Amino acid sequence: MHVTGVIVEYNPMHNGHLYHVEQSRLQTGADAVVAVMSGHFLQRGEPAIVNKWARARMALQQGVDLVVELPVAYSTQSAMLFAYGSVAVLDRLGAVDSLCFGSESGDIKSLQTLSSIIVDEPPLLQSYIQLELQKGVSYPRATGAALVRYAEQDPHLDERVVGQPNNMLGLEYLAALRRLNSSITPATITRIAAGYNEERITHPKIASATAIRKATLESGVETAAPLLPELSYSILREEFAAGRGPMRWENYRQTLFTLLHRATPEQLARFVGVDEGLEARLIEAARRVDTVQDLIAHAKTKRFTWTKIQRALTSILLGVTREEQASLLVENGPDYIRVLGFTERGRDVLRRASERSVVPILTKMPRQQSPMLQLDLRASRIYSQGYTVPQSGAALWDFTTPVIRL
Repeated sequence: MHVTGVIVEYNPMHNGHLYHVEQSRLQTGADAVVAVMSGHFLQRGEPAIVNKWARARMALQQGVDLVVELPVAYSTQSAMLFAYGSVAVLDRLGAVDSLCFGSESGDIKSLQTLSSIIVDEPPLLQSYIQLELQKGVSYPRATGAALVRYAEQDPHLDERVVGQPNNMLGLEYLAALRRLNSSITPATITRIAAGYNEERITHPKIASATAIRKATLESGVETAAPLLPELSYSILREEFAAGRGPMRWENYRQTLFTLLHRATPEQLARFVGVDEGLEARLIEAARRVDTVQDLIAHAKTKRFTWTKIQRALTSILLGVTREEQASLLVENGPDYIRVLGFTERGRDVLRRASERSVVPILTKMPRQQSPMLQLDLRASRIYSQGYTVPQSGAALWDFTTPVIRL
């Protein structure tokens, strides 16, 4: 049995994601697809539009055989840590043969060549990164620009591959495979129609998750119907009707502003991602504006990008300090694999994984939870506080919600 892995957020699962699952299965010849999916808080530092169980149902009903959760210690971090944690989950499962990701390039060989440069970080690349940082840009942007400069001076490299968001994430997946010395074989498919960060809907059937969320929030979920598989649309409507979505930063406005109004700059600077003076900008912005969107816009600069600020706010909301993050030893990889759901074929993958996995595979909550798992539980409790309609026992759903079986 060949098992391929995909790394996803499904925020929400749309037609482009469905294409990715179908093509991943075809390109790798897979008998089963395993998705490692972010939980309640995502890589760009924002809450998922609906909870992880609803999004896992979307996946399982539309071609994915096993959904496992990416710990929040990785899901809200930089592309490098996000990729490392995701690939480590697939690798430690012990049952995954290949990893298939979407990219603008569609050329696995050129991506692998560039990823080796990221891992080796030759002196010339390091010098280019430092030059870019001196311009006051963020580290991810500095690295991207430095890679372009490095590729331009090497006739064997294609600088056009660098700078596109899915290509850059793909490079980090490939780098993670190498750092882990993983036997998983990488593959890529070309992303179709919509760009990762595209906010406009320009195609009748395909749009980015960003554009779909924007349309949903501005004009209602019905606007997104043509862009979603029927089952995704049905689940979204069900969750929204029950007051469990759409989840966004404004759902946590009161809690977040209370935390910012209480804190001193020194206290804020303890949280992951709050550095280089961002703490003072956040406190000052909170005194001037009334919404989270305006708060981010007010604090934003060339160095403090929208995504960096959102990630910092996520750390503040979840209470993740630098000391706690360091204690999790994220560089060692996740110390458990949490199963959200599976199909009959996914059950076969789990049997295979149970014989090979190097970490515990959790289908129910253990009595003793590692610090990394405790952080996931905290994130779930805080996420549930944003529901617009109170949900009975929501703070305990990680303990009471059974694994989805289809």
